Amino acid sequence: MKKIALLMSMVLLGACAGGGSGLMNGGANTTGIASWAALGGQLYVQNKCVNELQSRAEWRAIALTMTQQKQQEWENKICSCVSEEAPAQFNQLTAAELLQLGTETGRAQVMANVTGKTVTACYQKVFTK
Repeated sequence: MKKIALLMSMVLLGACAGGGSGLMNGGANTTGIASWAALGGQLYVQNKCVNELQSRAEWRAIALTMTQQKQQEWENKICSCVSEEAPAQFNQLTAAELLQLGTETGRAQVMANVTGKTVTACYQKVFTK
C-alpha cells in the first residue's frame, strides 16, 4: 500500500512540476512525453508495430499481393504514423495504467496496449487515404 501511495505522490508531483503545463494546471501532460522517451518508446513502438502488423490476418493477406519492397514501404508508412501518434496516446493513460508503470511487467503491458491501439488507428488511417 505504501508503494501505491508513493507512486501516486510521484505522479501528482510530476504533473505539477511542469511550470503551469501539468495535469493539475489544465495544460498538456509534458511529463507523459518525458516518461515516454525514458521508457524507450520510439524503439519499442517501431519493433512492436512491425510485429503487430505481421500478426494481423488482413495485413498478411494484403502483403501477399505486394513485392517485398512495396510491403516494406507500407510498413514504414504505418509504423511512422504509429511513432508519431503513440506519444499522444501515452499522455492519455488512466490512473490504473499509470500505476502499472511502476513495474517492469506493467510497463511492458501499458506500452503494448498503447502500441496496439495506435497500430489499429494508423492501419485504418493509411489504408483509407
